[in-house]
This record gives sequence, structure tokens and C-alpha cells, in this order.
Amino acid sequence: MSDDTPTRRYPDGFPPPEGEPGAGRDSGGDDPRPDDATAPTERFAEPAPEAASMPAPGSDAPTERFAPPPPPPTRREAMANEAPKRRNGAIIALSIIGGVLLLALIGLLIWIGVSSGSTPAPSETPSDTPTPSETTSAPPSEEPSETPSAEPSEEPENVIASFTSSSDTADCTASGGGSVPLSFSWATTGQRVWFGVGTDDAQAEPYGEFQPSDSLDIDYQCGQPDRQQRYTITVQRPDGTTQSQTLTITEI
Repeated sequence: MSDDTPTRRYPDGFPPPEGEPGAGRDSGGDDPRPDDATAPTERFAEPAPEAASMPAPGSDAPTERFAPPPPPPTRREAMANEAPKRRNGAIIALSIIGGVLLLALIGLLIWIGVSSGSTPAPSETPSDTPTPSETTSAPPSEEPSETPSAEPSEEPENVIASFTSSSDTADCTASGGGSVPLSFSWATTGQRVWFGVGTDDAQAEPYGEFQPSDSLDIDYQCGQPDRQQRYTITVQRPDGTTQSQTLTITEI
């Protein structure tokens, strides 16, 4: 038997003791089985794929290639990346500055409006006030001087010199409630004279028209509602105006 003859490997690395099967058998006997010392050994299971794939230290097996780190950005790329950031920062800064300026402008306009509405400019007001003071003072000094002087000169003339009656009362008791005779006389400087009964304007409700200086006999009718009666003369002046005078006769 050559040296390459497979042998059997015992599990414990030693032959079984005496008395066990196969013990004390001669390698040259008739048993066709190989001798225990030269019998083929038990084959172990193959190692796991992971262990087999790992190269042994110092072997020349190719190793896994790692990706190289990315190259650093160039100056142009860095400037291109920083440009949007700078642009955004400039826009934000301009927006803030514009807002501050807008608020300042609004505040300035409000201050100007309030100051101009509440306190007028002292330099302009005194220059405008003297002009109205001259115009307003002149007309009152002229108008009142003319009006009072004209009114007294135009006072109507008294054209009735006298107007009298024979009595201020009518004795209706003595007359038995009938009529009582009365006599009226007048003296005027007018152009026309009207005599009226129960009125204050003899021209509007005349009893008759008489001479500027004349007399009249008339009966008083007793039983008047107020126990009295009015007798009036109205005289026309030369300018067309009139003057009236009334006498009241009371019953007794």
C-alpha cells in the first residue's frame, strides 16, 4: 500500500480499545476492509461562502475597490454657489432698508400734516390780518353816521291839532237804553279828513268824509257789546300819508 492510500480518521484521534469492533485486526487478514490505521478519514464540511470569499492575509487575491472621494469644487463653482446666497442677502437688506425709509417718510408726512393743521404759520397770519381790519372799520363809521341823521328829519308831521267830543260817557240809564246825542269836533292841517265809528282807520271804514277842520253831531247807540264805542278821524297829509286819532265813549 502506497503512502497515498486514504486512511480513516478516528473521531477522537485514537483507535478504539480492545474488545470493540475492528480492534486487533491484522492488516494482512482476509478482511477486505482497510486497516484502521490506513482507512480514509472523514471529510469535513466545506467552509461557509463568506469565509471562503475572504482572502487570507498576505495572499494576492484582489480586494474590494473603494470609490475615491469627490474632488473639491473649483473656484468658479464655489462662486456660482455663493452668488445666489449673496443675491438673497442683498435683496433682504434692500427690503429692510426700503421698509425703514417708507416708515420714516410716512412719519414725516404725518408730522407735517399735524403741525400745519394745529399751529398756523406765525409769519403769514400777521401780514394778512391788517388788511381786513381796515376794510371792516371803514363802513361802520360811514353808515351809522348817515342813517341816524336821516331818520329824525323824516319823522311824519303831526297834522291833527285837536279832536274832542262833547262827553266821554253816554248816559244810557237816563235815556232808557235808547240813544244819547254826542258832538265831535276837530281841527287839522291835512288835505282830507274821514270820520269812522267802531274802527281805528276811518279811511278804510269811513262813516263820512269831512273838511279838514269841522264838527259832527251823532247819536250813541246804547247796548254796545263792551258797553263802549270808538270814534276815529283819519287825516291825509300833503305827501299822501295818513294820521289817525281815536276817542272811546263808555256807557253809564
